[in-house]
Amino acid sequence: MMNRFKIPLILQCLIFLIPLNIYMWGDWLLVNAQWALFRYQQSPYGNSLILGYKDILYIYLGQNTGLYNIAAAGFWTTGAALLLIGLIITIIAYSEEEPYKIKTASYFTLCGGILLGLSAICRFNAGFAIPIGVPIILIIGWWMYQETDEAEEMEDETDDETDNETDDNDTSGAE
Repeated sequence: MMNRFKIPLILQCLIFLIPLNIYMWGDWLLVNAQWALFRYQQSPYGNSLILGYKDILYIYLGQNTGLYNIAAAGFWTTGAALLLIGLIITIIAYSEEEPYKIKTASYFTLCGGILLGLSAICRFNAGFAIPIGVPIILIIGWWMYQETDEAEEMEDETDDETDNETDDNDTSGAE
């Protein structure tokens, strides 16, 4: 029973370890690799490690402007928050052994992956983006959703068989 919860937990943790996007702006002016919680950037001005909240802070302080940059930062921050919520729900499902919570976590994972994909599209209107990890997030979310459905169907069939056996025992004892 516990293995059923262990695999989604491992996959949810994996999401935070894989690079989600690799992208370039201009004529190789900026080259970035983005994970769920931070971004590594190389440019002629130096290398930077940019945490997700700093993108929002740069927009708030007026250091980063433009509709695409603001949308990209908003999608990235919201997507990362949804992935964190999905991870927390998966941890709770693992500790309490409640499969329906895995399905809920899959919704957060899928929505987070979609928003991170939109972030890549918005950020790179002047270059290119290679979404390495975004498809992996979507596959993990879809797998968690499908696995929960299959597990619930198996439990329902097992419960029905148990009920039928109990009914058969009750009627044989009454004769």
